[in-house]
Amino acid sequence: MVPYVTAVVAAVFTITVGMRYARSRRIALLAWAIGLAMFTVAALAGALAQSGGATESEYRLFYLFGGILNVAWLALGTVIIVSPRFTMTALVLVILLTLVSVGAVFMTPVNLQVALNTGRGFPDGSLPRILAAIGSGVGSLVLIGGALWSAWQFASKRHNGRRALSNVIIALGVIIVAVGGTVTFTGANGILEYTNLAGLAVMFAGFLLA
Repeated sequence: MVPYVTAVVAAVFTITVGMRYARSRRIALLAWAIGLAMFTVAALAGALAQSGGATESEYRLFYLFGGILNVAWLALGTVIIVSPRFTMTALVLVILLTLVSVGAVFMTPVNLQVALNTGRGFPDGSLPRILAAIGSGVGSLVLIGGALWSAWQFASKRHNGRRALSNVIIALGVIIVAVGGTVTFTGANGILEYTNLAGLAVMFAGFLLA
Protein backbone atom coordinates (compact mmCIF):
# COMPACT_ATOMS: atom_id res chain seq x y z
CA MET A 1 0.00 0.00 0.00
CA VAL A 2 2.73 2.49 0.98
CA PRO A 3 4.65 2.20 -2.35
CA TYR A 4 1.41 2.93 -4.25
CA VAL A 5 0.88 6.06 -2.16
CA THR A 6 4.50 7.03 -2.79
CA ALA A 7 3.99 6.54 -6.54
CA VAL A 8 0.91 8.79 -6.48
CA VAL A 9 2.70 11.51 -4.49
CA ALA A 10 5.71 11.28 -6.80
CA ALA A 11 3.47 11.50 -9.87
CA VAL A 12 1.70 14.60 -8.54
CA PHE A 13 5.08 16.11 -7.65
CA THR A 14 6.35 15.35 -11.16
CA ILE A 15 3.33 16.96 -12.81
CA THR A 16 3.61 20.04 -10.59
CA VAL A 17 7.27 20.53 -11.45
CA GLY A 18 6.60 19.77 -15.11
CA MET A 19 3.89 22.43 -15.24
CA ARG A 20 6.24 25.00 -13.72
CA TYR A 21 8.84 24.07 -16.32
CA ALA A 22 6.28 24.50 -19.09
CA ARG A 23 5.59 28.03 -17.84
CA SER A 24 9.16 29.13 -17.09
CA ARG A 25 11.31 26.93 -19.37
CA ARG A 26 13.92 26.72 -16.61
CA ILE A 27 16.17 23.77 -17.42
CA ALA A 28 16.67 23.00 -13.73
CA LEU A 29 12.95 22.26 -13.43
CA LEU A 30 13.16 19.88 -16.39
CA ALA A 31 15.98 17.96 -14.69
CA TRP A 32 13.94 17.77 -11.49
CA ALA A 33 10.87 16.59 -13.41
CA ILE A 34 12.93 13.81 -15.00
CA GLY A 35 14.29 12.76 -11.60
CA LEU A 36 10.84 12.76 -10.03
CA ALA A 37 9.42 10.77 -12.95
CA MET A 38 12.11 8.17 -12.29
CA PHE A 39 11.11 8.19 -8.61
CA THR A 40 7.53 7.52 -9.71
CA VAL A 41 8.53 4.56 -11.90
CA ALA A 42 10.69 3.12 -9.11
CA ALA A 43 7.88 3.42 -6.56
CA LEU A 44 5.42 1.81 -8.94
CA ALA A 45 7.82 -1.05 -9.70
CA GLY A 46 8.28 -1.61 -5.97
CA ALA A 47 4.53 -1.59 -5.44
CA LEU A 48 3.96 -4.15 -8.20
CA ALA A 49 6.70 -6.36 -6.76
CA GLN A 50 5.06 -6.30 -3.33
CA SER A 51 1.62 -7.05 -4.71
CA GLY A 52 2.72 -10.58 -5.58
CA GLY A 53 4.75 -12.40 -8.19
CA ALA A 54 7.77 -10.12 -8.12
CA THR A 55 9.92 -10.31 -11.25
CA GLU A 56 13.53 -9.50 -12.02
CA SER A 57 12.39 -6.77 -14.40
CA GLU A 58 10.50 -5.01 -11.61
CA TYR A 59 13.53 -5.15 -9.33
CA ARG A 60 15.84 -3.91 -12.08
CA LEU A 61 13.56 -0.94 -12.80
CA PHE A 62 13.23 -0.23 -9.08
CA TYR A 63 17.00 -0.31 -8.62
CA LEU A 64 17.86 1.62 -11.78
CA PHE A 65 15.45 4.51 -11.28
CA GLY A 66 15.18 4.46 -7.49
CA GLY A 67 18.63 3.34 -6.39
CA ILE A 68 20.87 5.04 -8.94
CA LEU A 69 19.42 7.62 -11.29
CA ASN A 70 16.61 9.65 -9.74
CA VAL A 71 18.77 11.44 -7.17
CA ALA A 72 21.47 12.08 -9.79
CA TRP A 73 18.97 13.87 -12.06
CA LEU A 74 17.59 15.87 -9.15
CA ALA A 75 21.16 16.84 -8.25
CA LEU A 76 21.69 17.99 -11.84
CA GLY A 77 18.86 20.48 -11.38
CA THR A 78 20.51 21.77 -8.23
CA VAL A 79 23.87 22.20 -9.99
CA ILE A 80 22.19 24.19 -12.77
CA ILE A 81 20.83 26.64 -10.20
CA VAL A 82 23.71 26.83 -7.71
CA SER A 83 26.69 26.54 -10.12
CA PRO A 84 25.41 27.21 -13.66
CA ARG A 85 28.94 27.29 -15.11
CA PHE A 86 29.19 23.56 -14.39
CA THR A 87 25.91 22.76 -16.16
CA MET A 88 27.41 21.10 -19.24
CA THR A 89 29.92 19.09 -17.20
CA ALA A 90 27.20 17.89 -14.82
CA LEU A 91 24.87 17.07 -17.72
CA VAL A 92 27.51 14.97 -19.48
CA LEU A 93 28.33 13.11 -16.26
CA VAL A 94 24.67 12.36 -15.52
CA ILE A 95 24.03 11.16 -19.07
CA LEU A 96 27.11 8.90 -18.90
CA LEU A 97 25.93 7.59 -15.52
CA THR A 98 22.52 6.89 -17.02
CA LEU A 99 23.90 4.96 -20.02
CA VAL A 100 26.35 2.92 -17.95
CA SER A 101 23.69 2.20 -15.31
CA VAL A 102 21.17 0.89 -17.84
CA GLY A 103 23.74 -1.57 -19.17
CA ALA A 104 24.97 -2.60 -15.73
CA VAL A 105 21.54 -3.10 -14.18
CA PHE A 106 20.16 -5.18 -17.03
CA MET A 107 23.30 -7.28 -17.59
CA THR A 108 24.20 -8.12 -13.99
CA PRO A 109 22.54 -11.26 -12.55
CA VAL A 110 19.92 -10.67 -9.86
CA ASN A 111 19.21 -12.90 -6.87
CA LEU A 112 15.48 -12.21 -6.62
CA GLN A 113 15.01 -14.01 -3.31
CA VAL A 114 17.76 -11.97 -1.66
CA ALA A 115 16.28 -8.85 -3.24
CA LEU A 116 12.90 -9.57 -1.67
CA ASN A 117 14.41 -10.38 1.73
CA THR A 118 17.01 -7.63 2.06
CA GLY A 119 16.75 -5.37 -1.00
CA ARG A 120 20.30 -6.33 -2.00
CA GLY A 121 19.61 -8.33 -5.14
CA PHE A 122 22.92 -7.44 -6.76
CA PRO A 123 26.14 -8.96 -5.34
CA ASP A 124 28.49 -6.93 -3.13
CA GLY A 125 31.05 -5.12 -5.26
CA SER A 126 29.00 -5.45 -8.43
CA LEU A 127 28.78 -2.48 -10.81
CA PRO A 128 25.11 -1.68 -9.99
CA ARG A 129 26.00 -1.44 -6.28
CA ILE A 130 28.95 0.85 -7.05
CA LEU A 131 26.82 3.03 -9.33
CA ALA A 132 24.13 3.26 -6.63
CA ALA A 133 26.73 4.57 -4.18
CA ILE A 134 27.80 7.17 -6.74
CA GLY A 135 24.37 8.19 -8.03
CA SER A 136 22.50 8.28 -4.74
CA GLY A 137 25.43 9.09 -2.46
CA VAL A 138 27.04 11.91 -4.40
CA GLY A 139 23.65 13.08 -5.67
CA SER A 140 22.27 13.36 -2.13
CA LEU A 141 25.29 15.38 -1.00
CA VAL A 142 24.81 17.77 -3.93
CA LEU A 143 21.08 18.11 -3.22
CA ILE A 144 21.53 18.70 0.50
CA GLY A 145 24.48 21.04 0.07
CA GLY A 146 22.76 22.98 -2.71
CA ALA A 147 19.53 23.37 -0.74
CA LEU A 148 21.34 24.54 2.39
CA TRP A 149 23.51 26.94 0.38
CA SER A 150 20.40 28.40 -1.26
CA ALA A 151 18.73 28.66 2.15
CA TRP A 152 21.72 30.60 3.49
CA GLN A 153 21.69 32.89 0.46
CA PHE A 154 17.98 33.63 0.83
CA ALA A 155 18.27 34.06 4.60
CA SER A 156 20.94 36.72 4.11
CA LYS A 157 18.55 38.79 2.02
CA ARG A 158 15.55 40.68 3.30
CA HIS A 159 12.03 39.40 2.57
CA ASN A 160 13.30 35.93 1.52
CA GLY A 161 12.68 34.05 4.75
CA ARG A 162 10.01 31.82 3.21
CA ARG A 163 12.30 30.71 0.39
CA ALA A 164 15.11 30.07 2.86
CA LEU A 165 12.79 27.89 4.94
CA SER A 166 11.60 26.02 1.84
CA ASN A 167 15.17 25.04 0.97
CA VAL A 168 15.82 23.83 4.52
CA ILE A 169 12.68 21.68 4.28
CA ILE A 170 13.80 20.28 0.92
CA ALA A 171 17.21 19.41 2.42
CA LEU A 172 15.46 17.64 5.30
CA GLY A 173 13.39 15.60 2.84
CA VAL A 174 16.51 14.55 0.94
CA ILE A 175 18.18 13.53 4.20
CA ILE A 176 15.19 11.32 5.11
CA VAL A 177 15.31 9.56 1.73
CA ALA A 178 19.09 9.21 1.92
CA VAL A 179 18.96 7.67 5.40
CA GLY A 180 16.45 5.08 4.21
CA GLY A 181 18.59 4.23 1.20
CA THR A 182 21.74 3.95 3.31
CA VAL A 183 20.09 1.66 5.83
CA THR A 184 18.73 -0.54 3.04
CA PHE A 185 22.14 -0.57 1.33
CA THR A 186 23.60 -2.18 4.46
CA GLY A 187 21.05 -4.99 4.25
CA ALA A 188 18.15 -3.83 6.42
CA ASN A 189 14.71 -4.27 4.91
CA GLY A 190 11.25 -2.80 5.47
CA ILE A 191 12.21 0.81 6.11
CA LEU A 192 12.88 2.16 2.61
CA GLU A 193 9.24 2.45 1.56
CA TYR A 194 8.42 4.57 4.61
CA THR A 195 11.45 6.85 4.34
CA ASN A 196 10.82 7.32 0.62
CA LEU A 197 7.24 8.42 1.24
CA ALA A 198 8.10 10.65 4.19
CA GLY A 199 11.11 12.22 2.48
CA LEU A 200 9.28 12.79 -0.78
CA ALA A 201 6.33 14.40 1.02
CA VAL A 202 8.68 16.74 2.92
CA MET A 203 10.48 17.68 -0.31
CA PHE A 204 7.15 18.37 -2.01
CA ALA A 205 6.07 20.58 0.88
CA GLY A 206 9.32 22.53 0.62
CA PHE A 207 8.90 22.94 -3.13
CA LEU A 208 5.35 24.21 -2.77
CA LEU A 209 6.42 26.64 -0.05
CA ALA A 210 8.98 28.15 -2.44
